[in-house]
Amino acid sequence: MKITVPRRAWRARLTLAAGVVLIAGALIAKSAAGAAAPKGPPRDVTVRVEGLTSTLTPPTTVTLNAGSVTKDGNAADSCSGLSALGALQDATKGSWGGSWSKSYREYLITAIDGVSYPLSASYYWAFWIDNKPAQTGACGYDPTPGTTLLFFPDYDGKSKSVVAPSVLGLSAPAQALVGKPFSVLVTSYANSNGKSSPAAGASVSAGGAQATTSSAGKATLQVATPGLVEIRASAPHTVRDETTICVHKPGAGCAS
Repeated sequence: MKITVPRRAWRARLTLAAGVVLIAGALIAKSAAGAAAPKGPPRDVTVRVEGLTSTLTPPTTVTLNAGSVTKDGNAADSCSGLSALGALQDATKGSWGGSWSKSYREYLITAIDGVSYPLSASYYWAFWIDNKPAQTGACGYDPTPGTTLLFFPDYDGKSKSVVAPSVLGLSAPAQALVGKPFSVLVTSYANSNGKSSPAAGASVSAGGAQATTSSAGKATLQVATPGLVEIRASAPHTVRDETTICVHKPGAGCAS
């Protein structure tokens, strides 16, 4: 039986936006580098997985190491441990699923953290790099140190009544004093190309405090209890974001 998947869904389910040429070029470059690739600093990258209604894997920093990732037990169907898929493997402790595409030499990611979207579903697992849609697959992309990777359910465009989500980005100071106001900035990144704009009307919360962003995407919060506090930003038809702030008394800090 032949299965036909809408063009946008098939492309993104494979997390391929640039097609075979880009992936083939990456494979050739890897082959040329081989085992003689120069050693560099640890590849610390941050991985986050968002579900439709909750965060599945909060921002998690992993150190990538040489090796391979194989999901189906076939050694030929493997990705580099230094790839974005290697980062997903480490951040989720292997809690993801997918099938291997021989044509693209990529894993078609269908499940992460127990949430599954098969080919027949209206959603698929999208893959973003530094607040922009990925231009290659997770297997074919080797992130540099400091890269942020995001996986989230995107809509495949089967119905015009469903709005594809934009992605929120939350910026906040690393620390604030107890009972003193501090400002946060929420940015919206367009689903199609990652173009940024202020996220007006977004809801932000932290330690019991709540606020709504202005037309410039800014909001002010004030937390009454010291400690490491999570700040969350959300809005309709968006992928939420979160970060952590140290709220402390004068002369004190937060335990790591």
